[in-house]
Amino acid sequence: MAAEKVQLLDKKTAFKEFSIISQKQPFAYQAKFFLNAFWKEHSKDAENIFAFTQQFVELDKKGAKGSCLDEFEAHRLLEKQGNVLTVIEMRTALKEIDLDTDNKMSLIEFCVWKFKVDIIELMSRPQGVSKELEAAEEKIEQIQADMKKIRKYKKKWDGRAPIEHGAKKFIYDQDMAIIAIAEKTLAENLDFAQKKLNAAKNNKDLVAAGKTWWLDRELEEAKKYAAPKKGWRAY
Repeated sequence: MAAEKVQLLDKKTAFKEFSIISQKQPFAYQAKFFLNAFWKEHSKDAENIFAFTQQFVELDKKGAKGSCLDEFEAHRLLEKQGNVLTVIEMRTALKEIDLDTDNKMSLIEFCVWKFKVDIIELMSRPQGVSKELEAAEEKIEQIQADMKKIRKYKKKWDGRAPIEHGAKKFIYDQDMAIIAIAEKTLAENLDFAQKKLNAAKNNKDLVAAGKTWWLDRELEEAKKYAAPKKGWRAY
């Protein structure tokens, strides 16, 4: 059976919806949206887009909650891509990238510029809906929160000598209990997310191939973090 032809949005609607994603949605959402739309053409670029997203997150003051970079941050991003530009060249490039003319650079604008795709086509293509993917995504967000909590408390006590008594011993014991609970929850959430992701992959009608790849990639990173490591232990 031939693939169903995509009904294209009108230009005004497409650009309006694009601007909302560009200005309001976090970087990872933008990346998944782009990959869902152009998975057939750009699945080979998924790992690069994943890396670009990490760079955006590192440069934005809001981190993973950010949606776009200001002029200074965008300049640094372009330099990271190997584009050594003068101020004038950089502003010319940003003018070309900044499709919604808000004087900022979002990830999805960067991808449109980088891979030379059409915005109307991007906004018209189906994204796909899957209860399994939504459940996996929710658990992965919890997993990332658990990892952040574990890092915080391990960093607090890393390299310090064992505490045997006193008020600090009480605080230490509390923190170790928090780590233990977070690690247990992390393991349970990893198992749950993997099962839901596997179920989504087995759905022959799945459209959100980019999102599926992305969640699988995030889960892979989380498993690396959760694996037993040498060099740290709770006394």
